Amino acid sequence: MSQGDDDLRGPWNCGDNWEFVSKREKQAAVDGGDGMASVKLSKGEQTLLTQAATRTLSHPDADPTTGADLGAGPGPRGMGGTKKS
Repeated sequence: MSQGDDDLRGPWNCGDNWEFVSKREKQAAVDGGDGMASVKLSKGEQTLLTQAATRTLSHPDADPTTGADLGAGPGPRGMGGTKKS
C-alpha cells in the first residue's frame, strides 16, 4: 500500500501470480472491513488478554536492577555501576 513517486517493479512484486493495484481505494479493506486491523475474541480470550495486559503493564516509576546494571559494576570491564547508592 505504499504510495510514492516511483512504483518500482521487480521479481518481488510482478509476474503471473500478481495483480498490480495502484489505486489507493482498491487496496484497503479487501475483506469488506474498514481497513483497520481487528480481531474477534471470545469472552474467555478477552479475559486472558486483559490479564496479560495487566501483568505486563509498564511501571515507569520502577527502577529494577538490569543486566546492564550488573555488567557495569566494579571489575576490569565494569564502569562502576549505573545506580547511585
